[in-house]
Amino acid sequence: MPSPKPRRNYRAVIESLRQVWRIETLRDDEAIWTFGAAALKRFEADRPLRLCVWNMCKGAGGLLFEHDFRVLMYSADLVLTQEALISERSLRTYSLPGFQAIHGASYRRLDGLRDGVMTLTRANAGSHMQRIVCKYPEPIFKTPKAALVSFFDWAGIDRPVMVVNIHATLVRSKRGAMDEIGHLVEHLPDHDGPIILAGDFNTFTRGYLEGVAQVLGGLGLHLIKIGDDPRSRTSALDQIFVRGLKVRWLTVDTTIKNSDHFPLIAELDPS
Repeated sequence: MPSPKPRRNYRAVIESLRQVWRIETLRDDEAIWTFGAAALKRFEADRPLRLCVWNMCKGAGGLLFEHDFRVLMYSADLVLTQEALISERSLRTYSLPGFQAIHGASYRRLDGLRDGVMTLTRANAGSHMQRIVCKYPEPIFKTPKAALVSFFDWAGIDRPVMVVNIHATLVRSKRGAMDEIGHLVEHLPDHDGPIILAGDFNTFTRGYLEGVAQVLGGLGLHLIKIGDDPRSRTSALDQIFVRGLKVRWLTVDTTIKNSDHFPLIAELDPS
């Protein structure tokens, strides 16, 4: 039987909605913040890469959320988060020792906080980073969603690994979902090496997920399927696609409950 999806903190939701009645869009050249120093120049060849994908629910879980966040960070090499609501000060908090934090903002709220996706890594990111705004905004408040592109060297692999951290729009048709992912693919840098494309796709029906997988299949990406997925069909919003990498295993961590999304944890090897 599927594990129940953790509930959102509705006071936090109401406050968040109040802050997005009017938003400020950000230019590409001001959308990306980086902070901290990665412990490694590249991911190591003699061990798998531990990947974590987690929608943070804007950190609404408070102190318990911070505990969960640190647990996930210290057990991973690469962490892709969505709904990362930050200030410059909180970016320093999120960038734990030995990690580099890269935040790609989709917009700035009335209170000055920036919402978006954040990639945290033990290996230094290359100089090329790119924020891609999704094709469609949210339907009511018109807040945009975004993807963050970064590159990492991995010992034993000739080409860098391109990592795409995405938070896709919530409400749209299956065709809209496919158009949105097609828009992302069109704006990705040309790259003939391995790819990790993961995050919150908001694929809350099987049809949506099949449509997204079809578009990404044209780029050689395949979905990592989760055996005995404990999430309900409508809460299986977070997914991982890869190209040119082997997957040892992928699991959903249902012990982390201070967001309304369970984290995905995977181990990857070079192919």
